[in-house]
Amino acid sequence: MILLAGVGSRLDPLTRDTPKPLAPVLGKPVVQHIVSLCKEHGYINLAANTHVLAHKIHEHFKNAQEKFGISLNMVHEENLTGIAGGIRSCKKFLTQDVILIIMGDALTDLDLSYLYDRHIKSNCAVTVGIMEVEDTSQYGVVVTDKNDRIISFQEKPKPHEAKSNLANTAIYFFNQNILKEIPTEHEAPMYDVATDLFSKLMKKNIPMQGININAYWADIGTRKQYKQSIKDTLEGKVKIKINASKTSFGFKEDGVYIDPQAKIEGKVYLGRNVKIQKGAVITGPVYIEKDCTIEENSIVEDSIIWSWSRIAKDSKLINSMLGNNCHLKDGIVTNSVWGPGSIITKSLKPEFVLS
Repeated sequence: MILLAGVGSRLDPLTRDTPKPLAPVLGKPVVQHIVSLCKEHGYINLAANTHVLAHKIHEHFKNAQEKFGISLNMVHEENLTGIAGGIRSCKKFLTQDVILIIMGDALTDLDLSYLYDRHIKSNCAVTVGIMEVEDTSQYGVVVTDKNDRIISFQEKPKPHEAKSNLANTAIYFFNQNILKEIPTEHEAPMYDVATDLFSKLMKKNIPMQGININAYWADIGTRKQYKQSIKDTLEGKVKIKINASKTSFGFKEDGVYIDPQAKIEGKVYLGRNVKIQKGAVITGPVYIEKDCTIEENSIVEDSIIWSWSRIAKDSKLINSMLGNNCHLKDGIVTNSVWGPGSIITKSLKPEFVLS
């Protein structure tokens, strides 16, 4: 099961017209990288719950068998019911003895087969993928013993209060009987995994284990982390499939035009039909999605630009993020985050400035 019901509020304003699982990462929505990972390891019968801008996710996965080679059953949750509640909503599709649960808005290249093998060999009913982190305040923390058995959880503890530095990645293997431990919606309208389900399992002495995934993993749910993950992918720190040609500066898709008098430095990704005009300077890390135009003598540095946007001549986009369909007017300098459809002039004040 892929969890796709996240609100994406911490990526605002980028996600005002795009659900977080469809946030692009080098030419594909982040959830598409998750689907590719699942398929690579043999998981082709998938289920997912949706909520915010659900119609866009449903449209993206229309004819999933034909386009992506998977079966995907989606359930729209009109009201959020917690992560375990979301699993409950898809219960009728989760029929196998062992079930993979994975977030659709995280970026990872973990070895799912390794994690599955550790689950099967452990005789545990639940396996939690964990990873060492520096700042525990951003994550649920897992405490394990010397045999990897989970002995306690903490929800986003301050670093000096944390009992471990092992973050819960929300990548799980559940035995089928665990689904029976999730109460009905009538009994518990809101039901989470870490705080509710796992607490119940521990009280019943149902064995759970935490296994270090030893891989790249990041929840792209904040502007800061999304920008960092784009940088990481450009630098090759994440093993994902990229459908673009390799170049001296990074990657470019079909239809890209780069004027001979334009300059590109650092790591850069240019999406389909991107136009880089005369005298423009692109200094990476820069990620430009499809159908964007960078006009004459403009500068783009350390920034992310989503589809159908235009940077007008003599403008500077520094340490910024633009949503879909933005237009930076002539001669404007900005270092901000702009929501979809923004027409950026001197008089327009940004909602967010990146530090």
